[in-house]
Amino acid sequence: MFRLPTKLSAAALLGASSVLITPVSSMAAASDILFVLDGSGSMWGQIDGVAKITTAKDTMTELLDSVAPDARIGLMTYGTTSKDSCGDVSLLNAIGSDRNAIKESIAGIKPLGKTPISTSLTVGISQLKASQPADTHKALVLVSDGIQTCEGDPCVAAGMGELFGVDMRVHVVGFDVDADARAQLECIAKAGKGQYFNASDTNGFVEAMNAVVEVAQAVEPAPEPEPEPVVEEEPAGPTITEFFREDFDGGELAEHWALENANPDNFIVEGGVLTLLSLSMGGFEAQEPENLFVYTGEMPKGDWDVEVTYTGEYNTHNDRLTIGLRKDEKNYLATQYRAIWTGGGCQKTMMNLTKVTTGKADSQERPFRSSLKGQCYHARPLGGEADWDALLADHMDMPIKLTLSKRGRGYTSKVEMIGFTDPDGNPYVLETDQYTSLRSPGTLSFQADRAKKDYASGEVLMMIDSIVINKVEQ
Repeated sequence: MFRLPTKLSAAALLGASSVLITPVSSMAAASDILFVLDGSGSMWGQIDGVAKITTAKDTMTELLDSVAPDARIGLMTYGTTSKDSCGDVSLLNAIGSDRNAIKESIAGIKPLGKTPISTSLTVGISQLKASQPADTHKALVLVSDGIQTCEGDPCVAAGMGELFGVDMRVHVVGFDVDADARAQLECIAKAGKGQYFNASDTNGFVEAMNAVVEVAQAVEPAPEPEPEPVVEEEPAGPTITEFFREDFDGGELAEHWALENANPDNFIVEGGVLTLLSLSMGGFEAQEPENLFVYTGEMPKGDWDVEVTYTGEYNTHNDRLTIGLRKDEKNYLATQYRAIWTGGGCQKTMMNLTKVTTGKADSQERPFRSSLKGQCYHARPLGGEADWDALLADHMDMPIKLTLSKRGRGYTSKVEMIGFTDPDGNPYVLETDQYTSLRSPGTLSFQADRAKKDYASGEVLMMIDSIVINKVEQ
């Protein structure tokens, strides 16, 4: 029988009942379990007259004795050493540490700062990936009382175990959380193929911790064999027909392009390439963006794809190329690909899809490639690459193909680097979710510029090989 922590107040104990742990001996196997305990300042908040951190520490300390003896346990926390840092993540005990040492670490946790859940999940998943043997059942158990307060998408981070090829689960216990925090924590558990447990008071927290430990040790039964597939004819895919192609042949801009806010010194058509040079800051969001190329021809009726293929240098810390449908700076729907150094030293490239209506903007971000430097754990879909200079050199040798697609009233975008593959040798392509626009957001346009950042400087140089509009018929 699991006992409530002995340090709880009389008010907390009033009406409390003991909680039984379901025996898991028939289901449990050797497991690696990494606990991540919230050490943010909000954990000083009280439930049943006792600080949440006290309840959490006492419960976890006693609960360690209920974990199977052959399970290997580790402990992480965040927010305990700095009030303002989003990199404040600490591995207190490596997986497989002595349980008395883990109890001492739990006792020493003192909440202080922020809630960098994305970074914590990324570091934790890396620890589980490295733990041996690789085929051991692995689980990360996150205990949090609130929503992420730092940069990054914790739902994306929670799914990195599958991307790394680690057979693991991310389980989450939410302790006294509001609706927004619960939604995010449930998303983390779902993305990590785990379970979410909600606790609104002391008894609920004890029950949730008992349940999550049981689940973390459980080995899932082998799936039943699938029935023999019924061979059916594959439905015919969409018919894609080239509607318009611009290869920039000749020595000047063709007649189906208009140029707004022209600066002739900063573009040239030569050798089948449109070369763009820019020192300006402010793209589609600017009132008068420099060298905005506007397509004056017709667009296909119905569905279509617009593809721009290009190479470029990415040396200003915020170079970008944008293509989309633009009416003015307050109304457009566009995709962009850019390279960026963040304030935390993260070096990465990414794709964005942005919708702006009457000045109100919403944007989706898809990290594409990144170096191993800086605080960008959430932005490493391939686990991080060795050298930023080598990554930049790829952009001069392997063209980027950036695509904006219309299906009905929905718009999506995707990006790939031609010749660059994932670890399995497949083309590496990222795609956004859909935005809906009831009417056309504007006229097809494109532009290269340097985004507004204090640390961005230098020239943007991009070479566009082609722009293709394809008609798509389902």
